[in-house]
Amino acid sequence: MKKRALIPVFAAFMALTLNISHPFANSYKKIEIKANVLNVRSENNTSSDIISKLSKGDQVPIIETKDGWYKIKLDNGNEGWVSGEYVQEKQTIGIINGNDVNFREGDSLESPIIETLEIGNEVEILDKNSDWYKVKFNEQIGYIYSSFIKIKQENKAVSRGDKRIIKVYEVANSKIGKKYVWATSGPDTFDCSGFTMYVYKTAMGIDLPHSSKSQSKVGTSVSKDELKLGDLVFFDTSRDGSINHVGIYIGDGNFIHASSAKARVMISSLSEGYYLKTYKCARRVVE
Repeated sequence: MKKRALIPVFAAFMALTLNISHPFANSYKKIEIKANVLNVRSENNTSSDIISKLSKGDQVPIIETKDGWYKIKLDNGNEGWVSGEYVQEKQTIGIINGNDVNFREGDSLESPIIETLEIGNEVEILDKNSDWYKVKFNEQIGYIYSSFIKIKQENKAVSRGDKRIIKVYEVANSKIGKKYVWATSGPDTFDCSGFTMYVYKTAMGIDLPHSSKSQSKVGTSVSKDELKLGDLVFFDTSRDGSINHVGIYIGDGNFIHASSAKARVMISSLSEGYYLKTYKCARRVVE
């Protein structure tokens, strides 16, 4: 039954690939307007009627592309065409919200696993089919169950303090997968406090001591329900009452750290399992 079901799906895919017009039929592929004002026309040519106008920076979903034009869906539900000369395609990014999430070849639990993804991994959303997202990750295309993906909000407002510390996230995120080695502080191997020390020095020029216990005395204390991007979070992983592990909070209940248990820099959740039980406190280095 499943093998027979694959035949029409494959045929439909080939029809899309070979057709001059490429319908996307979803809201995940968008364009951003680059012209100050851009006419939206009833057909894909400059002789057709103008039915609306878009402004620079507007983003709208793509329905179809044809002969250098984009068929789009407007906020009022109407459809029209804009010239591709004045727009730029935008990706819709999804963020993995669990650990050991299966990235599969097809949209079923029986489909072979390409690889497993971790909290914080970013994927490009291509489409959604029932309860599955079709995504691209490391140039491979596959499927992930929808409950394990959160759509990244590109236009989410951030505070002035957040804007100053975005570089901390960028530097930290660039080191995901690097090896854990005790008593090292980068650029390619780290222990936990060496990682936070490297990130803050590289991103902000701020010197932190090479010790999680010492770092827990830097800056100002922050309650767990008031955590912001860039705050240092501390743990008692030996469960002897002392602080011996540190990471950097990156939002949505997650933090990035050099894990000795996993032997690499990775993203973990504060709200589940081991790190929920061993969490001790947090400090804000930059207001």
